[in-house]
Amino acid sequence: MNVPDDLLYIPDDGSVLVGEHGDGHIARVVAPGKVQRLPQVVPEAEGIAMVGGTTYVADPLNARVVALTDTGVRTVLQLQPVSSGENLDGISATIDGAGLVVPDSPHGVVLLIDTAGHVTQRFTGFSRPAGSWPEPSSGGYLVSDENASAVFEIAGGKVTKLAGGLPGVDDALRTSDAHVLAILPGAGRLVDVSTGRNVATGLRNPQGLGFDGAQNVLVTESDAGRLDLVVTTFVAEVPSGTVQLAPGQGICFELLRAPGNTEEVKVHRATGALTVVDPLTGSEGEVVPARCPLDACSMTIELQGPSGTEFAQVSYRD
Repeated sequence: MNVPDDLLYIPDDGSVLVGEHGDGHIARVVAPGKVQRLPQVVPEAEGIAMVGGTTYVADPLNARVVALTDTGVRTVLQLQPVSSGENLDGISATIDGAGLVVPDSPHGVVLLIDTAGHVTQRFTGFSRPAGSWPEPSSGGYLVSDENASAVFEIAGGKVTKLAGGLPGVDDALRTSDAHVLAILPGAGRLVDVSTGRNVATGLRNPQGLGFDGAQNVLVTESDAGRLDLVVTTFVAEVPSGTVQLAPGQGICFELLRAPGNTEEVKVHRATGALTVVDPLTGSEGEVVPARCPLDACSMTIELQGPSGTEFAQVSYRD
């Protein structure tokens, strides 16, 4: 990918939208190594959010938030630009899913807006807020402030500093067990702020952070042009390429589990499957697909466990 930046996981199908800062495209990663690109172009695309089925993207070059439309883009919010071009950054949806959180980074302000672009709330006192993360369970938001080297929380109408000493922190989120994770682009680290432990090191300018459907951590490496998955629960691994099957033959898949993960995982849905074998607490499963009348057919496997949902796509022929 061309300088991947912020990302958005799509829970309906397990795909990931990634803003390509280098050329303004929005990449849609549908499976490992399989990337599509949306037709719309947003210069220096960064933060991505979805509200009511509409995708919104931060356009820092033009200091605005745009909505993607069938014919291109539509300006939703125009901010006051600065001469350096370092304008807004990581937008997100509001906790009620009806509006947007917009860090007006160069002016030290975080705005809550509706989808018509009207400001509904304003929070000040930041140095350079770069990323926002909604937390419906607490009714607030995490805000990463890269110039203050700190992560803040907006809750109950108040701004509280959660942690400091995080040089250049770009994005932060909270795990299901209440740990705050943050990326430090300059240091190339994904760090557990709650414990001080490094979750991943040696990253090449990490810029985007999020969860997939099973609470594994997604992170972009901008200088490496790639999207990484840090496995903290489980993920399905299927054969690459197109699998040649004999009549009645199944397709085996494996579960890559994080150390200590033994949760029970089942096949919730597999398009066109005749029979399935659930991996349960093991590391292997199988699906037997229907006959393929084409040169190649595809199947989406949806797996569910207590941690959440994982998707895998496999191509096969008879």
